[in-house]
Amino acid sequence: MNLRDGATLGRAALRSVRYLLAGDIEFPEGRLQDTIETEDGTTFVVYRETVRRSAESDASEDGVVLVFRMRVTDPAARGPFRSALFDPIANVATPFFAGLPGFRRKLWLAGERPGEFLELYEWASEADARRFVDAFRSLIEPVDHAGTVEFDVVPHDSVEEYVDAGRAGWRDAPPEANRPPRRTAVITGAVAVGLAIAAGYALRKLRRSPSG
Repeated sequence: MNLRDGATLGRAALRSVRYLLAGDIEFPEGRLQDTIETEDGTTFVVYRETVRRSAESDASEDGVVLVFRMRVTDPAARGPFRSALFDPIANVATPFFAGLPGFRRKLWLAGERPGEFLELYEWASEADARRFVDAFRSLIEPVDHAGTVEFDVVPHDSVEEYVDAGRAGWRDAPPEANRPPRRTAVITGAVAVGLAIAAGYALRKLRRSPSG
């Protein structure tokens, strides 16, 4: 990860601390266990949702949905990836994306086939979404050998609009094979605060270290 992307993620983590402590970041349960089927017939179940509440007040008409899909093709890596994505104690993503400018909402989904993951983000603008993609690519670069990742930015203001436009469809039966255990929002939020503080400390150390 280069210094610019590290600084971007570090600042985002510190903002997340403020948002979490102010109650601005929420983990709604209304979509949990809902199922989406993508165009290729793969089904995914929602296991977590993250929302920045104040983003609704400045919502504009030019919002976008960012579709991030990961296929972990290395069987040996599927277990660690599953733990990292499903367990709030191991989840390092929340402090980074929630504090980035333009973030509104994220749905976390797991596929019925082991190693399939889908994340649907709502951003205020395409520029905000692209900024996140650039930083996130740096974050996952050390593990990109474990599988494939895809990013797609589409001009829809919400996940519901994206699905209604025919890019995917809601399904009744949730998949069983890759379903994560249910966790509470309180644990997730508390751990996110701790991780954000740790990221801020690491960023300060990085800035103080002599350039090599």
